[in-house]
Amino acid sequence: MIGLLAAFALAACSGGGVKPSLDARASSAAVAVANGTIVIGTNTYVFVMTCYSPGTGAVVAVGAGIDPVSGHPTRALVQAFFDDPYVGVTVGDKESVFEPTLAEPVDLSFADNVVSGNAIQFVRNLDLASRVGEPVGTGSVTVTCSSYNAGLPPGYRS
Repeated sequence: MIGLLAAFALAACSGGGVKPSLDARASSAAVAVANGTIVIGTNTYVFVMTCYSPGTGAVVAVGAGIDPVSGHPTRALVQAFFDDPYVGVTVGDKESVFEPTLAEPVDLSFADNVVSGNAIQFVRNLDLASRVGEPVGTGSVTVTCSSYNAGLPPGYRS
């Protein structure tokens, strides 16, 4: 998974409908050990994540994994910014994009090099205009960062 091209086009941050977009390569310094888990409903997605530190108290993690149901590649974006947290999973070539509903706030914490959040209401096919998506279940996120790259992932746009 090292050097795997991860093209993210994930819709809508939980806070304001801003559309994070990412076209980044995993760091060559990353170790291919699963360090991220995102649970959506009954499915658990496991990722090899690369963590970035864009500033004090902020963490962005990007990674890749495999869909537990279809076996298709998955990509994840976790944005633990104080004012704009976000968790997104893309399956395959945008076959499905799972992200938090805009109707509920996303509460992520960052302590002891771990980004975590619970009781996240996930939707699929989020429409920014109507602010509605198809509910797919409650979930959680845990990412353990053993090292950080400075700044934001290459190609990251918030």
